[in-house]
Amino acid sequence: MVGKINKPSWSELFFDLALIGAFLSFGADFNKEKTLGAAVELALKLLLIVWSWEQVTLFINRFGDPFGDEEPRSALTYALQLVSGLILLAVVVVSVVETAPGNSMAEINDDLSFAAAATVLTVGLLYELGGIWRPKLKGIANRRRNAAFVAALFFLASAPLIHAVSVAAWIVGLLIVILATLGPGLGDTLKEFPINADHFSERLALFVLILIGEVFVKTVVTSHLIDQATVNVLQLGFVAVICWMLWSTYQHEILALGMPDGPGPLRGWSAGHYLLAFTLIVASVGLVWYVTPDVTTPVGDWIALVACGGTGLAFAAIAMIRLGAGGAGAGRAAGRILVIAGVAVAIGLLAWLATPSHWRVGVGALAVALVILNQWRAREDRDASPPQSPAPDPKT
Repeated sequence: MVGKINKPSWSELFFDLALIGAFLSFGADFNKEKTLGAAVELALKLLLIVWSWEQVTLFINRFGDPFGDEEPRSALTYALQLVSGLILLAVVVVSVVETAPGNSMAEINDDLSFAAAATVLTVGLLYELGGIWRPKLKGIANRRRNAAFVAALFFLASAPLIHAVSVAAWIVGLLIVILATLGPGLGDTLKEFPINADHFSERLALFVLILIGEVFVKTVVTSHLIDQATVNVLQLGFVAVICWMLWSTYQHEILALGMPDGPGPLRGWSAGHYLLAFTLIVASVGLVWYVTPDVTTPVGDWIALVACGGTGLAFAAIAMIRLGAGGAGAGRAAGRILVIAGVAVAIGLLAWLATPSHWRVGVGALAVALVILNQWRAREDRDASPPQSPAPDPKT
């Protein structure tokens, strides 16, 4: 079973489905408290959630799926299933704990620190049990467990500290667990404990698809929750086009190539996915403002800049991933995606300078521009691809 998983399992798909709720809460949280402190906290929470998802994915990739029908049932597999459920519960708590009445999004309180510690501790426990389940993988299980337990100390220590020091403790904790995966020694780890590239690539693609889908779903859901006379169907259509262009670019430029070889390219490739998750949340906030603007606040001046700028940053993250993927023409392909990113940011800046009257025009223009630029990118990719030799005639 180990190393034989090529497709995402049903239990992994359920984990992804449950994460949708966690991501949907992010934009709503920032809308409640539009401050720099709230943005920093959401970014830290997002990094923790993405890391926990990555660790569960890599665990199943290397160790196997304890929920799989082909696995003989034992007390150990039931314990692994229980811990997997606890990880999911901890992730959901991290995403929603600050939304309780009286909690400030600009401050890391005790509940959030304890939820973060519970998340990394349960991931560490998963790997501890995994080392018993798969003795040949005990080496990597111990490394992941140790990093998670050390990081948990920093999250717990952040609870009684003032906000600035709490943020610093969170950053240190996140760096410990992320560097344990992508830091020094990655090359030796890949040689000793290889990753099933097909499985990991598809899992990341599903994760990105969920995030992009969340952007559109969030706008539709919010349009029903906000008290306004009508919902502009054309604006929802523009949001759908923007999401479609994001996914189309990722599908053809990243998913089609798969996971790169070597520790260096893999670091850039993985870091780009972390950045992409953050930029998609930013785009989600801006596009929700676009569909359901609050005319009682000055947010209208920023709608186009956040929506278009967040989308542009998402394309820039895809360009970073494409560069990390390597291969023939990687630099030129990444350059074309960066052109799209630059146009998106420029449209947002122009619409912002023309506010308050042109933010609707700005986001609409972005959707139209992305369709045109995506066609240009696809054509340039086809022209840059080496011609394929015709198949030999079986009769000759």
